[in-house]
Amino acid sequence: MFLGQTLGFTAHTLEMNAAYLHNWLRVLRSDKGAIFKHAADAQRACDYLIARSEVGRAGRSAEAA
Repeated sequence: MFLGQTLGFTAHTLEMNAAYLHNWLRVLRSDKGAIFKHAADAQRACDYLIARSEVGRAGRSAEAA
């Protein structure tokens, strides 16, 4: 809560985060294997974003040199 206030999150943002986390708890409780599938999906999304970011492009340039 304090970090959210420091970063300027509104009460609405915090309420939305609570709803988001509540939904994830529901999913994880109903399917014990869901965490592995969704963690893999999240890793692919991160890899995609990093590869297309400035950092990712700079890393490819350094590897090619």
